Amino acid sequence: MTKPKFLFSVIFLLIAGAAGVFAQTDSRPPKADPCYEVVLQTIVASNAGGGRDAVPPALAGIVKKLKAGYDFSDYRLMNSFLQRTNNYIEYKSLANDFGQTADKNYPAFFEWSLKGIQNLVNAQGKNVLQFESFRFGMRVPLVNAARDESGKPLPASVSYEGIGLSTMRFSLPENEPTVVGSLATAKPGELLFLVLTVRPVE
Repeated sequence: MTKPKFLFSVIFLLIAGAAGVFAQTDSRPPKADPCYEVVLQTIVASNAGGGRDAVPPALAGIVKKLKAGYDFSDYRLMNSFLQRTNNYIEYKSLANDFGQTADKNYPAFFEWSLKGIQNLVNAQGKNVLQFESFRFGMRVPLVNAARDESGKPLPASVSYEGIGLSTMRFSLPENEPTVVGSLATAKPGELLFLVLTVRPVE
């Protein structure tokens, strides 16, 4: 009878010890998810500025690469958007000059979103940030001006057309400006480049 009692005591002590360890581990505060600083910048490329680039020094390398592949002489920074997130961004706003018509009563709208950020290591052993999806979209006004039989202008009708781009499952280096897409603007001979810079933060 002594041996079974001894074994029962040992088993009881092991269970109690494991429960104590689990209780100590469980009482620790949960670990925060990684956080990232996301900067989306839009660069307009054209031949209308006399070849004088107007971009910050951090984007000089991007402009140099674009000039090697596109026949534009002028690059200017149109917008910069800074967001902080651990997984998801959705941003909507009025557009300033992209897609703007001559009639200021009909503004353009834009939105962009980014979802599912992961910090991974690529085949070369370098840290990269992978995204589940990225979207940049615009809603631009289409104004239909009409006249009656006498030639008198009628009230204009306006409809909005959605344009933009979406991409899935792509990656980019940490803290390195990277072109993720391009769009034509409402002005002939212009192109809009989308540049993402993402860096882990404390």
